[in-house]
Parts: sequence; structure tokens; C-alpha cells
Amino acid sequence: MKSQRELIYDYFKERKRLLIILDACRPDFLLNYLGVLDEFEVSFERVISSGSNTNEWLTRTFTEPMDVVYVTANPWSRVVLRDKSVFKALVDVSARFWDKELGTVRAEYVNLMALRYLLRGENIMVHYMQPHAPFVCKTWLRGTYTGPIAAAKTIYRLASRSLRARREFIRAYAKNLVYVLKVAKKLIRSALRFNYRIVLTSDHSELMGVYAPIKTLKRAPKDNIGRFMKRWVPYAIGYLWVVGHPSEWGGELLEVPWVEIKGFRRILGLELSH
Repeated sequence: MKSQRELIYDYFKERKRLLIILDACRPDFLLNYLGVLDEFEVSFERVISSGSNTNEWLTRTFTEPMDVVYVTANPWSRVVLRDKSVFKALVDVSARFWDKELGTVRAEYVNLMALRYLLRGENIMVHYMQPHAPFVCKTWLRGTYTGPIAAAKTIYRLASRSLRARREFIRAYAKNLVYVLKVAKKLIRSALRFNYRIVLTSDHSELMGVYAPIKTLKRAPKDNIGRFMKRWVPYAIGYLWVVGHPSEWGGELLEVPWVEIKGFRRILGLELSH
């Protein structure tokens, strides 16, 4: 598979480019729900990301300066890139539009902030928080949201311990993906009218409940037998399953979608634009 990093840098060599990042988006789920974007001509392939989570992805992907405005709802972006001058500008949507009740940033606010740069003809990278948890859709899989990190961790913790919670996680994740695709579709329409080229991808994939005693064994602390047993045994006996996107995991977490939006779909010579 191709390197996503190389594709991104090649992509932004030209002007009027829009790169859409769906956070923690599995390629198989996106392929299943591409029908949401059925008014567009698209191509789909899988590529290899640079990291298993957003921190790794940002650090390893964006190593050279880019003439790109980065509009992001992910709070990690400003933390990881704080001392780097990689982008022309970093627009932190979470700083203004963090939803304390949901524990995330709604995709509509990302569109709002991105449109001004679209009108200027800037190269733009737009980073939605969805389909990453917490979920915008109605679900019982919630917890006490005390901050951007705790909000998601509560959900992942619940899903790792319960089959019922994992099933709800998958259901809510799919709904969250449909939600963000519907919002992104509006931005894509605007971008096409301004003659932009558009690609949709993800920073990393998502684990939906993996029994991985060997991988978790390698990650368990070895300096203290008590800590080792506490951290690893629950995974070894299947009490805990891996849900989310652990750091340095590699493998399936690095496989992400790369979807080119080629324009409005045409049927019998008629252009489908709204």
C-alpha cells in the first residue's frame, strides 16, 4: 500500500487543495457508508498512515513546512504542534466550540471555520473529530465528561470491559460516521464549486474489540510483577479487549482510507449538484 505521508505532500504541491481528515476512521466502515456521498464521483483505496494515534500521526507525518491552513477540531493538534511551524496557520476549532455536554466538537463548527479559508482559495486540511468517540448521536455509552481526554477515555474503558458496550460502540461509531459524512458533504459541495480538488482520509484506524494477549504482553510494564499482572492478566483472560487506538500498535491501525472526490456525479449527461 502507498504511504499516506508521501501522498499528502505530493497532493499539496498544487493550489486549491482540500484534505479532509475523519478522526479514527476505519476504511471498511467508510467503504460501507460511501453511499452518503453518492452525489459525487469518487475513488477509494487503502493507504498506510504514519501513526497509530493522532499524536504519532501528526509528529511523523508533518515533518516539513507546508503552505496549508490546518483547521482542526482535535485538541491534540495544538498540543503536539505547539512548538512547530509546519503549517501556514493552525486554526483550533476546539478552543472556541468545545461542547462540554458532548465532550467533543460538532462537525458543523469545523465547516464554519473552514469556509473562510475556502473563500480565500487557500490550501486547507480540515480535521473533524468524528467518527472518533465521544459520539454526537444518541447513545447510552457515555460517562462523566470532565475534559477532552477524559470524555473519550470513559467510553473506551466501558467498551473494553463489556460485550454489550462494544456492540453499542460499533453502532454509535457507525452513526457518528454517517453524521460527519453528511456534514463534510456540504463542505465538499462548496469546494467543488470553487474548483478545488478534494481528498478524504483519516489519521489512523480504530480497534473495535480485539483479543490480543501477545501484543498486550509486550506493552505491560516489566519492572514490577504486581503492576505487570494487573495490567496484562485482564487482557490475557479476555476480561479486557482492546478498543480504540493504542500508541505504537501498528498493524491494522495504520490502514486508512484515501478517497478522491472527482466531482459531481453525472447521469445521462446531467450534473448532480445541489
